[in-house]
Amino acid sequence: MQRINWFPDPNITGTVKPTGNNKVKVEYPVVVDSRNWMRATSTATGDNYVQYLLVGSQIPPAGSYHVHAVAYAHGAQASLQVFYRVGGSYKQPLAVPVGKDQTVMVDQIITLPAGCDQMFVRLQLDATTVGAIGMMSEILIERADTYDNAVGGGLPGFFAGDTMPLG
Repeated sequence: MQRINWFPDPNITGTVKPTGNNKVKVEYPVVVDSRNWMRATSTATGDNYVQYLLVGSQIPPAGSYHVHAVAYAHGAQASLQVFYRVGGSYKQPLAVPVGKDQTVMVDQIITLPAGCDQMFVRLQLDATTVGAIGMMSEILIERADTYDNAVGGGLPGFFAGDTMPLG
């Protein structure tokens, strides 16, 4: 079976713009260690996040999917999250904490039900720390039965617990 990444801009080239709320400054692509990142910096306290929204033909059909991403938090903890919407209700099949000043590689399986009309990959920043930074890169949403860890699921030199310069 052919491998298909349903995320439209896995290398964070800027072809798909992330959205955030008015409490987050969003920059992309930001290059660190030869990799493009989306970087979000909190500018106020509160519900601080940035996300990539998938709608219409960008949403994968119902099934099991491997979600891969690299996330980094600086100054406070963050969380990489995936949500989907079915019938007006949101569900969160994935939430991976990212410790303060840590890089985390996310490799998780989620199941999408039939009838999804919206999906998003979100980086949630700490609600109390102004100036907290969160970054994400190399986002894959691929059918679980075609995902090959040896080919696309692993980034040399990065593992949970790494620290990383901010460029």
